[in-house]
Amino acid sequence: MTAGLISFHVLRGKPVVFVETIERREVPIVVELPAQTEAAATVEIRANVEGRLTEMSFHEGNMVKKGQVLFRIDPRRCAAALQLAQAAVEKAKGDLEMAREQQHLVNAQSALGQAEANLLRSNQDAERMKPLAARRAVPERDLDAAIAAQSSARAAVEDARATVRTTTVGDRVGLRQAQASLAAAEATRNNAQMDFEETTIRAPIDGLIGRTEVSVGNYVGRREPTRLATISPLDPINVSFGISETLYILTITKGVDREALAHLELILADNSAYPFRGRYTNLGRAMDAKTGTILIEAQFPNPKGILVPGMSGRIRMPVETRDAALVSERAVFDAHGSKAVEIVTADDKVAIRSVETEGSYQGKSIVIGGLAGGETVIVEGMMKVRSGQRVATKAAPAERDR
Repeated sequence: MTAGLISFHVLRGKPVVFVETIERREVPIVVELPAQTEAAATVEIRANVEGRLTEMSFHEGNMVKKGQVLFRIDPRRCAAALQLAQAAVEKAKGDLEMAREQQHLVNAQSALGQAEANLLRSNQDAERMKPLAARRAVPERDLDAAIAAQSSARAAVEDARATVRTTTVGDRVGLRQAQASLAAAEATRNNAQMDFEETTIRAPIDGLIGRTEVSVGNYVGRREPTRLATISPLDPINVSFGISETLYILTITKGVDREALAHLELILADNSAYPFRGRYTNLGRAMDAKTGTILIEAQFPNPKGILVPGMSGRIRMPVETRDAALVSERAVFDAHGSKAVEIVTADDKVAIRSVETEGSYQGKSIVIGGLAGGETVIVEGMMKVRSGQRVATKAAPAERDR
């Protein structure tokens, strides 16, 4: 028999039909759910500095790369502010250097040393006068003068020590203030530097950029950041869909094949299958009381940018595994409002068997009722035979050989 061509013969008066033997196994039951594509993240491009928009360096509706220049704002205002901030930094550095070179404490310590030396001499003079005055070798007033000088010198030492303490604190405070002033000036300079850099606006991510919301020539950034455009990354892209409360309970109680959840299939609006498989990533926080569904998110590779946010489609999702028979979709037909297949009995007669199907798996219909497994089902030639007729059988070619 030639591949791709099925012909029917009569063998010894019996028509020939092509059959397959029913396989029964654990298969996932798959449902199709309405779905919509969404950007994994949406980034707003805003003008964070004030100025006139002078340049737009991209085409609306095209892909942009991270780091690509998108807009330019007149930098003159920010450049002037940066110059002023840099000058303030230099002045603060000079003030700090001056604070470090101050001689206030050195002078106070020198004055304290001189006062302590004067006190030592006064103490020595007073001690020498006391025995002389006792013998009346010197006038009493000379002793009084020596004692007075001693007291004065002691007071001068205390004053000098207080001055040293005050000067130490003052120099320390002055140094810290100079250091703080330098830090504040550098922070202002850094902010001015960032403002200057933000006059050139670059793409923060790869993605699809939409229409611009402000034209070149407009003044932007006054009072609050001005939104200029929006970027949506496309690879990967999210697909969201809702499942009912009943289906949610079913998947929780009976379990879902986790490997199957990592290979979700997306059917596009034209009924074609998206070439890449997606994976489950997130479950919604709560059931929506209005729709009776809970939101599920899946993520799909999108290297060619085929999918864009807002597209509709259907997700094929496994909800449980079930022991079922697998039958070629060619063998299943409608019979009086239900599904049926034609089987060949042990005595080579055709019999019609009603079946209950639930979706498909690997190109075959999932039969959950009507077939036990092991039956011989007619795949090709059903229209040439009738119930009770004897037939000759041949194995049907595999799907890939057709």
